[in-house]
Amino acid sequence: MYSSETQPECGDFLFVTERKLCTELEEFFTQENLKVARVESGKEALAAIEAEPWTIMVADAQLPDIDGVELTRSALAKRPDMYVVLGDSEPPVIDLCDKAGLAGVMGIVNTPYNPDELFTLLWFVMELRQQF
Repeated sequence: MYSSETQPECGDFLFVTERKLCTELEEFFTQENLKVARVESGKEALAAIEAEPWTIMVADAQLPDIDGVELTRSALAKRPDMYVVLGDSEPPVIDLCDKAGLAGVMGIVNTPYNPDELFTLLWFVMELRQQF
């Protein structure tokens, strides 16, 4: 993991997933004094996005009420400067990658979320954010 001394300045994280899939990540980010929230549905995610300007949304590719690509489209329509990462329990297929990329997804990772894999991608996204 990266230390707080080398961590780039970054914003807040909205996880759209079951709690059991991101507990370790929530704890890590909270210890680093970052704002972290978690919801379990697309409807809750869109309400959270409407209420606050989240920097990065990490969402499951398949949610109970909407798929992650459609959630990405709706979320970015409300917050075009937000970054989105999708998590999928299956290895990414070309169709999902194409649709996700066109919708504005920055990356796809496996679920359950592996802290090292996800943190590496989030680190990259946060570094990109600092450049723009």
